[in-house]
Amino acid sequence: MINPRKFRHWVTLSDPVPDGTPVTFDPSGVWASVEPQPPGSFDERRTSHIVTMWYHPQVTFNTMITHEGRELFVKGIQDVDEQHIELVLFCEEVKTP
Repeated sequence: MINPRKFRHWVTLSDPVPDGTPVTFDPSGVWASVEPQPPGSFDERRTSHIVTMWYHPQVTFNTMITHEGRELFVKGIQDVDEQHIELVLFCEEVKTP
């Protein structure tokens, strides 16, 4: 069983689709684990994060996760054991100079 205490960060989900079609997440706010990753050799202007949360069927590669005012863009999605219980997301936060 997953330890629910590891989900200690409140995040909001949105979908900034460029075509203007609004996506309403239900729920739009969830508890998650947000873990910044060490920088890579080409990560001068971005920070990678691993975000773990309960399964949410609306999360896609267009999803943006907002955490403490930071915008994390989903770049990879893992439905752990394909059980629709837990998601592990690889996200990037783009830094501006």
